[in-house]
Amino acid sequence: MEKTFEEALSELEAKVEALSAGHLSLADALRTYEEGVALVRLCSKRLDEAELQVGRLSGD
Repeated sequence: MEKTFEEALSELEAKVEALSAGHLSLADALRTYEEGVALVRLCSKRLDEAELQVGRLSGD
């Protein structure tokens, strides 16, 4: 089952915090960044889906 928007956003925030702290090795930072990009894409997808649903409900 895919993550909800809220789950993905929470994970993304944790990854940003870990990257910002600057304590990760290069390999870990790259992996964390890659995972963060995937989470950004998932959040964007969820927002697009919600926007479409709102449009359908409001008759747009």
